[in-house]
Amino acid sequence: MHTDSGRGSVDAVTEKHRLWSRILADELITRLNSDAKFKKLASKLDETIQLRCLDTPEGTDVAASYKVTHGNAELVEWDERPSPAPFRSDALDKKKFLARTTAPYGVWVKLDTGEFGVIDAILSPHYKFEGAKLKILRNIRSFQRISEISQTIDKRY
Repeated sequence: MHTDSGRGSVDAVTEKHRLWSRILADELITRLNSDAKFKKLASKLDETIQLRCLDTPEGTDVAASYKVTHGNAELVEWDERPSPAPFRSDALDKKKFLARTTAPYGVWVKLDTGEFGVIDAILSPHYKFEGAKLKILRNIRSFQRISEISQTIDKRY
């Protein structure tokens, strides 16, 4: 498995980073963990989800796994490889992940720019959702908050 351990701060650089870059994923975690609303909404969660982005502008696929434990978020895995990445054909490990979503980069851009919301994405034919749908829906406000916070991070598309 290829992982990138490079970390940084969005504020430490002047160049905007691309959506679906490791530095923005790390910044999202920092902001989630300092957001009282997210902490309250996710206070009962103890789950790991995986988000996958296909065909970034740099020609890569990305799989990011996030663990949310009682209101605290952690990026537990970042796997970025040239498209098409071998993980595209991996079956969902339901023992490891509550859910997994897979979508092309353009769908993630629409979600991040607010062109459509989390529910719209789930209903989109270009957004593949796998896993415990009822449990995700019961906690949808937590996942909507993640999207809201992501939207506040300065980035390029």
